[in-house]
Amino acid sequence: MSPLTFKLNIIPEFTLDVSPLTPDKLLAKSQTQIKKINLRYGKQKISVDKLFSISGDNPENIKFLGSTEKLICIGQNMSRGNIDVQGNAGNFIGQYMQGGNINVQGNAGSWVGNSMTNGRIHINGNVDDYLGAGLPGDPYGMSDGLIYVSGNAGDRVGDRMRRGIIIICGMAGDYCGSRMIAGTIIVLDKAGKYSGFGMKRGTIILAKKPRHISATFKSCGNLKVQFLRLLFKQLSEMEQRLTLFREYGPEAHRFTGDLASNGKGEILILQTIKTG
Repeated sequence: MSPLTFKLNIIPEFTLDVSPLTPDKLLAKSQTQIKKINLRYGKQKISVDKLFSISGDNPENIKFLGSTEKLICIGQNMSRGNIDVQGNAGNFIGQYMQGGNINVQGNAGSWVGNSMTNGRIHINGNVDDYLGAGLPGDPYGMSDGLIYVSGNAGDRVGDRMRRGIIIICGMAGDYCGSRMIAGTIIVLDKAGKYSGFGMKRGTIILAKKPRHISATFKSCGNLKVQFLRLLFKQLSEMEQRLTLFREYGPEAHRFTGDLASNGKGEILILQTIKTG
C-alpha cells in the first residue's frame, strides 16, 4: 500500500481547514467518499477533489504535497497513524492530538500541539508563538507527548504546559515556559526574556545562558543533576534525530521558582556539553 497523498492544486487565498483528513477519520472511507468530504475554505465549504489531487490507498500514512501556511488544523484530534507535510503549515498543527506522528518539512504557525495529550510532532523549520500551549480559557496546554522543533520558536512556548517534552534546537522567544504546571522544555540555543514566568512546577533546560533570569528565581549554584543523565540517555535512544543528546552532561546551574507564584519549578542552565 502507498501513502494516501493529497497534492494541493490551488494557491490558497484563505485558510483551509484540513482537520477532516486524518487517519482516524479516513480509515473506513473509499477514495470516492474522501473526494466528497467538504473542507472549510475561508467562509466557504469546498469538496476535497476541487482542492487536491488524490493518490495512494493507505490512510494510516497521509501526505500533503505543496502545503502552505494557509493549511490549518493538520492532524487535529488524531490518535493513530502518520501525517507527513511537504512544505509549510499553518496554525493548530496537532491540536488535541491523542497519538500518532506528524512531520512537517517546513515552517509552522502558532499553537502547534495545542492541548495535545499524546503523540509526536516534528517541525523541520521554525514555529510561531504558543508552541504546546493552551488557548485562552483552557486550564492547561499540552499534557503529554513530544514536540521537536529543528529551528526557532516564538513567544510563550509551553504556556500552562502540564506534562510532556518540548525540544527546540534553535532559539525560543520571550516567556518560555510561562505558567508551567509540569513537563520539560529543552532549548538548545538562547531563550528570550522572562523564561519560567509564573511557573508552578516543571523543568526548563537551557543549553546557553539566557538573556535574562527573573529576580523571582533563586540561584542554587552549580550542581550535578543526575536525572539529566538519565533524561538525555533516554532521549538519545528514542530516535535518530535525538542522538544529539549524547553530547550533553548532567552539570547545570539550577534556579528555582517562580517564587512570586509560590512555584516549585526549575531552570537548569547546562554547564558542559561533552559527557566524555
